[in-house]
Order: sequence, then C-alpha cells, then structure tokens
Amino acid sequence: MINKLSGIFAPVNTPFTSDEEVDYEGLTRNLKYYMSTKLSGILLLGSNSEYKSLDEEEKLKILETATKIVSGNKTLMVGVMYDSLYHARTFIEKSSRFPIDYLMVQPPFYFRNKLTEDDYFRFYADLNEISPFLILIYNAPGFTGIDFSEQLINRIAGLKQIHGIKDSSKTDKKLSTELAVLTGTVTTLYDMLEKDATGGVVSLANYIPWLPVKIFSEYRNGNKEQAKFLQEIALKLNSPVSGKYGVAGVKAAMDAAGLTGGALRRPLRKLPLREHEKISRLIKEYMHEKQ
Repeated sequence: MINKLSGIFAPVNTPFTSDEEVDYEGLTRNLKYYMSTKLSGILLLGSNSEYKSLDEEEKLKILETATKIVSGNKTLMVGVMYDSLYHARTFIEKSSRFPIDYLMVQPPFYFRNKLTEDDYFRFYADLNEISPFLILIYNAPGFTGIDFSEQLINRIAGLKQIHGIKDSSKTDKKLSTELAVLTGTVTTLYDMLEKDATGGVVSLANYIPWLPVKIFSEYRNGNKEQAKFLQEIALKLNSPVSGKYGVAGVKAAMDAAGLTGGALRRPLRKLPLREHEKISRLIKEYMHEKQ
C-alpha cells in the first residue's frame, strides 16, 4: 500500500464561477488533464480546495464528480478536516460509497489549547476503528497552530489504518519507517527526499506538474545534481505564487497554464489584474518541460 503513496500528488483546487458556485465542469477539465500527466495521484478537499468554504453537499458532489474520472487511474486522497469526531465520522460514512484510496485527516484545532496528546491520539484511534479507508495524518501547523511531536505521530502510526503522513511542518522529526512520509510543500521536496520521504503533495503540481514529478524521478534515478537544479527552479516559481499569495496565487497560475483556476469564495478574492499578469508571464515560461 505504501507504494501507492510514492511520487507527486496534486492538491487540486475547487474552481468557482464568478457568482461563487462550484464550477464542476471546470473541475472535470482539470481532473482529466491531471490524469494525462505523470502525477501519482491527487488530493481532493484539502487546503487548496478551500475545504472550509464548502458545504457537505458540495463536498460529496465533488467526490462523485472526481471518482468517476480518477478511480482506477491514479491514487485518490480525500481531506477530512473537522473539529469534532461526530462530524468526521458522519462525513466518512457518507463518503464510504466512493472508491477512495486514503483519507487525509487534519486534527481538530479550534479548541487546541484544551486538547492533550492523548486526546489527539484518541481522535485518530476512534477513526481507525470506524474508517473503511486507510488514513494519512495531516500535520499542518500553518493552518491549525498544532505541530504534532514525533512521539505522537509514531504512536498514531501504530494504529492499523494509519499508513502515512502529509507533513507541512518545519521541524525535523524521526518518524516510524512504517509510515509513508509526504512533504506538504515543494520548498522542502528535495530535502525531504534526502530524509527518505516517499514524495509530496505540492501545490506546484496543480499548474506545472512536470516539474515536481521530474525532481522526484531524477532523485530516485540517482541524478541528484539535476534534481537540485530543478528544485531551484521550483523555488523560484513557488515563492511568488503559492508562497506569496496562497490559493489565489495558485488559481492565477492555473489560469495562466490553461486550466480552470476560477474565482475564490470570499473573503478570499482573485488577485488584482497586475499581479495576475505577473504570475501569468512567469508561468508561461515554464508551462512545458524544458529539455
């Protein structure tokens, strides 16, 4: 199963129309494009998907739309981000009819000052008991304000359904060798591969998938100098896009690459025209693989 967690995964966005409705046609076009690439798979309903801005009906319709395209072609991860076990369990039950490979579970964080490591362990242990899907831990302190210790991660890793982690933290951890480790940002991709990560879930893959895929493949083939060179290009692209503007930057880059970035749900907004054009010029230079 860990082999299915090897490579580069795109944390796909949710395109919205100008009136902030989910653009399912745009999502379908994007997914069909990703299926034609060398990506190992995709993540639905993650941070780049504006997960917290979607209602339950929309989440399930996104799953229905995506699984028809992705299932059997590439690995499919789905984000689970709730502040209660009750809501997480309900969503998992409703999602059980879809052919999903992994759930990526973010820890509850709203009441983080009142929760202990034992509370977090119990949260994953309870999901471990009821989930029909394998589970990934999502350690994203930039969003949650929580950075799981390596002791807690390794304790959770002992649960039967836990098979990996997407780690977007900046702390160095010595994790269980039984756990597939995916970096959550392209800025650390090369360094994490040096530490035996199995790949990454990186927003750069949303608009220039060939680049992180190439970094991964060159590294795995022993061409570390080429991987380092490509990593520098990735840093130059990521910094003024996702690094500076987050989801709005990623959507602008997708538009520039001929995909459907679309609108955002307020209070997030599309970039001003001047900034959008800057990103467009940058992205078009690297849209196609350099030989």
